[in-house]
Amino acid sequence: MKATAAIASALESLQRIVLGELPTPMRRAEALGKALGGATIWFKQDDLTGFGLGGNKVRSLEYLAAAAAGQRADCLVTGGRMHSNHVRITLATAAALGIPGTAVLMGEPSSDRSTGNVLLDEILGGRLVSIPPGPTTAIDERIEDEANKLRAAGHNPYVIGRGGASALGSAGYVRAALEILEQCSKLGIGPSALYCATGSCATQAGLLAGFRAAGIRWPVRGITVSRPRDECIARQRKLVRETADLLGILAPLSEEDPEIYDEHIGGGYGIPTQEAQDAIRLVAQTEGILLDPVYTGKAMAAMIEHIRDGKIRASETVLFLHTGGWPNLFAAHDDRGPGRCS
Repeated sequence: MKATAAIASALESLQRIVLGELPTPMRRAEALGKALGGATIWFKQDDLTGFGLGGNKVRSLEYLAAAAAGQRADCLVTGGRMHSNHVRITLATAAALGIPGTAVLMGEPSSDRSTGNVLLDEILGGRLVSIPPGPTTAIDERIEDEANKLRAAGHNPYVIGRGGASALGSAGYVRAALEILEQCSKLGIGPSALYCATGSCATQAGLLAGFRAAGIRWPVRGITVSRPRDECIARQRKLVRETADLLGILAPLSEEDPEIYDEHIGGGYGIPTQEAQDAIRLVAQTEGILLDPVYTGKAMAAMIEHIRDGKIRASETVLFLHTGGWPNLFAAHDDRGPGRCS
């Protein structure tokens, strides 16, 4: 298609450091579909991007790492909630670039920090700065404080915002949108909708920009795990515009874009819900695929609800983007954060 060729050309104009094992596979979840009454379900397995134990953030960090290298950064600084997947991959990226990484982590750390993503952050050699629970803007402020300290000490830090949520970070999922379209064409499938977890919004925004620029109108249904619906909509529409401008492409959104559902946040970010735990077990026991309690478990719980409620008919084909995050299955459990599926 002419449109996809133009998008691919625009992406090639950006510097990129290859980190992930791409393309990731598409797999039909036949047993899961049967368990849910007959819907045809496919997984796009971005849990298998490989680098740093994989996940969706690898795609964004390929572009962000190249920008850091282009600016001759001698350290990376980022942040997120305790057990953040983005932090883990950013620290792995710093290691791959041969430079130090600093991460600001918000939350109440367990008395045993040697679990989940925090364990991996420490193994990766990250300098971890803990701050107490509060508004997420406090993470942003502390990231900038840490970057300023490094500058004062003569360093040249490259700052990556929470979740890599920027136009450059979203470009990774514009590229993924083209990958998905090519795979669907080869498989002869046309999904009626794509489901994904939405946190910092960069992943869903990139998919929307890529699909809409290619003229594909599939609904991209984001299941928010942190922000309320209206905040997600505003944030994503802005990111889509900025990403399209960065690439010099047109990505017209309809009034329905983006589709956001916030009924599965539960008690808040990182707090497991029973529905998510049930979804994790169902997928594990039908497909042998592991989801996590923070992101993909909640997204799958929403998709299951939509199938059972008839929003997705038995005759339809749906695509679930597995964004990774399974280390959080092994995170220390309390009622405020990630925990074992019980």
